[in-house]
Amino acid sequence: MFFWIRKKVHWGDTDAAGVVWFPRFLGWFEDAEEELYSALGRPRQALLEALDFGMPRVEVQIKFLAPARAGEIVRVGLASRVENPRRIRHTFEIRQDDTRQLVASGSVRVGCVERRTFTPRDLPEEVMRVFDALPALAERQAAGEVEIPWT
Repeated sequence: MFFWIRKKVHWGDTDAAGVVWFPRFLGWFEDAEEELYSALGRPRQALLEALDFGMPRVEVQIKFLAPARAGEIVRVGLASRVENPRRIRHTFEIRQDDTRQLVASGSVRVGCVERRTFTPRDLPEEVMRVFDALPALAERQAAGEVEIPWT
């Protein structure tokens, strides 16, 4: 089940062909991830600083299925799971808000490292609890109990 945000596609998001420029999709995924942390109770940057760790992206995959154009509204959905003590996999979908047509899908693997040395480390327990709370948040959002944020 996905946690969703809404985005308005702006002219500056598009390329010369008039469709969303491909790197924007990764930025929208990052926006969804940021909103997820906030919705679960702690902004990501505050978590990183308080627990003194980093979360580098180690793998990205995107499949583009349909165009999105300026003026349209899209939904960015994010589902996450802990793969092992040092890795999180985020799966995402980007859909047209009105028709729910799938525009793009993909995944991002995130590692966990010591901030100062960039050496691998286990995810902090507090981060594990954040992701344990995601299914309940997504269910409440699907039931209309939690608003879909705009970014």
